[in-house]
Formats: sequence, structure tokens, C-alpha cells
Amino acid sequence: MSAVPPAPEPTDEQLLAAVARLWAALDPPPADLASGVLARLAAEDLDVELLTLVETDALSGVRRGGDEPGEEGSWTLEYAGPDVRVYLRLVRIEERTRLDGWLVPGAGAEARLEVEGADPVALRADEHGRLELAAAPHGAARLVLLGEDGRTRATPTFWIP
Repeated sequence: MSAVPPAPEPTDEQLLAAVARLWAALDPPPADLASGVLARLAAEDLDVELLTLVETDALSGVRRGGDEPGEEGSWTLEYAGPDVRVYLRLVRIEERTRLDGWLVPGAGAEARLEVEGADPVALRADEHGRLELAAAPHGAARLVLLGEDGRTRATPTFWIP
């Protein structure tokens, strides 16, 4: 009697493709998921111009690479739009994070700091475009600039330690 050779083991790609087919068959996404998400995003920030992160010495976004809660230090972020630049400096000392910001141009500009899970904080720039908040709430945040021209601009989400 001749021995039957064992069937070759499937590759990782073959296994992942089989899992993807099974998942698509048993739990497909709703047909209108992509269009629904895009519509929701458009309605959420319909009139907000998103500023671009230009330079940072820290990670931007809601993930924090290696920062431990309570870690002290300072972080700077710089954002730019067609007609405005925003400089933010976050300094964490003990349990408090101080936010200093500069808007160029920005004398007397109104802004709002929105932090997930906290009430929005209204801010007004001084005659030099400087904003300050002695104790900023912790978490995922963005700075919204309320322009006198009716335009609203906002930074992408950043993390306040």
C-alpha cells in the first residue's frame, strides 16, 4: 500500500483570504455604510476649514507613543491654513497641563478648545495673538478658530496629556 502524501499547509495569504471571504459572507457591511459615514462627516464640520500640521516635536493625534499618564514635559505643535498659523505649546507639570497658543494673524481672535468629555473652553487672543489656558482638560482635543469673516478653522485632533 502506498502512503498518501499529506496535503500542503495553506499559506498565511490563503488563510487570510479564507477568513475575509467568511467574514464578508456572514457579516457584510451595510450597503450604505461608506456614503453614510461621508455624509455624517460632511454635516459635522460643514463649514470648518481643517488646518494642516506643519511641525511638531510630539506625536499628534489621539495615540501617545510611550507617554505615561502623569509624565511631565512640554510639546509644541504648529498648524497652518491659507491665511492663519497656529502655534501651540503644552507644558505638563504635576497633574496640570498649561496650553499657550499664538495665532498669526490673530489679535483679538476668538477660539474654542474642544476636549472630548469636557465642556468647550472659550478663549480670546490678546493684541499679540496670544492665547493661554492655565489648566487645560486632558484628552483628545482640537482648537477651533472663530473668524470675524464667518469662517471657522480647526486643528486636527491632538492629545493634551
